[in-house]
Amino acid sequence: MNDSGHALVSDRGGIRRLAFVGLAGGLIGVGICRFAFTPLVPVMIGEGWITPVEAGYLGAINFAGYFLGAVMAWPLQARLGAGRAVRLNLLLCLLSLAAAALPLGYPWLAVWRFVAGYGGAVLIVLVGPAVLALTPAAHWGAITGMIFTGVGAGVAATGTLVPLLAGLGASAAWLGLAGAVLVLSALAHAFWREPPEEGLTPPTGEAPARMTLPAILLCFSYATVAIGIAPHSVLWVDYLARELSLGIAVGGAHWTVIGLLAAATPFALGRIADRFGFARVLAVAMVISTVATLFPVAVQAPDLQIVSSVLFGLTMPGTVALFAGRAGEVGGRHGQRRLWWLMTLFFALTQAGGFYGLSALFEATHAYLPLFAIAGAILVVGTVAVLPVWARADERR
Repeated sequence: MNDSGHALVSDRGGIRRLAFVGLAGGLIGVGICRFAFTPLVPVMIGEGWITPVEAGYLGAINFAGYFLGAVMAWPLQARLGAGRAVRLNLLLCLLSLAAAALPLGYPWLAVWRFVAGYGGAVLIVLVGPAVLALTPAAHWGAITGMIFTGVGAGVAATGTLVPLLAGLGASAAWLGLAGAVLVLSALAHAFWREPPEEGLTPPTGEAPARMTLPAILLCFSYATVAIGIAPHSVLWVDYLARELSLGIAVGGAHWTVIGLLAAATPFALGRIADRFGFARVLAVAMVISTVATLFPVAVQAPDLQIVSSVLFGLTMPGTVALFAGRAGEVGGRHGQRRLWWLMTLFFALTQAGGFYGLSALFEATHAYLPLFAIAGAILVVGTVAVLPVWARADERR
């Protein structure tokens, strides 16, 4: 990687290259290492690799790896530097996908799904702040939007490209994903610029940024999103296909719509935030996310559920991009990296606990709507926590 040049990047070409690095980090770390597994589950079950119960445990194992990666990302970057830490975890993500192509059963897959979660979390924690440390503050919205456009592109790919690869068999699909990650990693390697140390940690003699009220509320609100998006992320297609009797084809079409919108909107939301400020735009996005989650509870007509899918796609992962940008406003250039790490850590912990809690409730009741009601109520609280009234004057330092 090119470790030279520590000044802020101001030319268009340089900013575009940084944006691609951010996009690749989001696409690999979450878009592929997490979401590509879901459409491959029925293929692996059909080929006798795993059972349905084991598939559920593999999902939980991936979440556990993501949590550990979020815990270790900050100490890892402090020990190795941003560039080496990112390179190492790009390699881990690549290996996790290639190794999954071997039909060696559940224990083998469990190891590599854990590794995929770990490597993906480190990437999503480190790449964004490293890129923002080289980016003028006026472009933070656009850059954070590109990072999470990568996540949305991964969602869209799971509804389109992955099923096509799966038609050739599970091994071919895993190898195809590994090949995509290899290409993306090579390009990110070529475009990478090592961020200035002063952009990642406070200068010598300066105390680390304090956890102010806006920072604490931001962490709390981001944790509520982890639970708020769970019903749509895990059960939405199943709810449409079986509970509302719309069929798998219609459910899959909804997921594709969500993925396409999720890929298209983060950049646009980032540009809007550059103009109006992250605090205001984030509050509006949280309101829309809440409406999307509560819509199935209030309106149960099958043909109208496209409203919920569209609203959810518009704000996931666009809302996550806005949280990342808002962390830059609250923490400043010196504190953004640590604040984003803490936010991701709380998100991962809450996501793991919330996933198990909602799953247990569903197992006990076999009812979908209580899950959406609980998630929506939690998002209401998270929305109040990030209302602009709580924000101090923004200062992008």
